[in-house]
Amino acid sequence: MKSIKIKDLSFAYQLGNSIFTNASLELPFNEITFLNGANGSGKTTLCRILSGLEKGYTGFININDLDLKPVSFTERAKSIIYLKQEPLSNIVAATPEEDLALWQHGFDKHYDESSSELRERVMERLRINDLKDKPFWELSGGQIKRIGLAALLINYDKYWILDEPISGLDNTLIRIFIEILEERKALGKGCLIISHKEDYFVNLIDKNYFIENKKIESLPRGTFEKI
Repeated sequence: MKSIKIKDLSFAYQLGNSIFTNASLELPFNEITFLNGANGSGKTTLCRILSGLEKGYTGFININDLDLKPVSFTERAKSIIYLKQEPLSNIVAATPEEDLALWQHGFDKHYDESSSELRERVMERLRINDLKDKPFWELSGGQIKRIGLAALLINYDKYWILDEPISGLDNTLIRIFIEILEERKALGKGCLIISHKEDYFVNLIDKNYFIENKKIESLPRGTFEKI
């Protein structure tokens, strides 16, 4: 089974102030992995490294023996999609319709308009049909967050890296998103979830990890924090 293997990962934004030191982790593409840790422990940094937004690490990150270090963000996006915590950071166009079309077609601006049916279904499920032609600067943070979730559904078969995915959503949208994760789990499609709202995901998790003291440690299933 396809997986991301992280071995002896070390990373620092500034010399002498490391975020990770020889951290190791495996992320099977058919499992849901939960990662917790204190603020500033490196959770978002790990997401950025995996997606290709941070390059200056040492150690090894492979997908089925393919070294990811020389692989660009755009190339990684063919098999991995990263939903950032800040809603606006996920936006790549002026309107939701244009944004989702670019996500659907690998950021190729010369896409076929006949592919709009998938986007319409996705927007209907996340209740954003009426927003599709509105400029993003007219939308709320919660609405923009839903557009980011819609981009995930456009990329349903990829491995999802989710940094606080339900932050800013109301209870109705949280339930919809949990249903989506349940459906994916039943199909053997996994993801990495980083969240401080672990109670919502407790019945979905295959493996738990915790970042502490610059290491990534495994936790017993159903446990989300170090004791």
